[in-house]
Amino acid sequence: KAVREAEKAIGQVSYEPTAKQIKGRAFARSLYVVKDIKKGEVITEENVRSIRPGFGLHPKHLKSFLGKEFNCDLEKGTRLGWEAAHIDV
Repeated sequence: KAVREAEKAIGQVSYEPTAKQIKGRAFARSLYVVKDIKKGEVITEENVRSIRPGFGLHPKHLKSFLGKEFNCDLEKGTRLGWEAAHIDV
């Protein structure tokens, strides 16, 4: 009985981001290209950095990409994302 009362007190669990979290996303960090890149260039901490705003790939993924190669030319300021990571994995 106590478990069911606790479940009612908690209400429905939602894993969707709240409006406040969505608004704060602009202040988070993400991975961006900080130098002009040529196809085949190796990913280093000098050409990809974690900067604001946070609309690209999360910085926790940087180490998994270090040492890999870009598969196209990129301009400085391009954000990285899963759908267009521009990386040969």
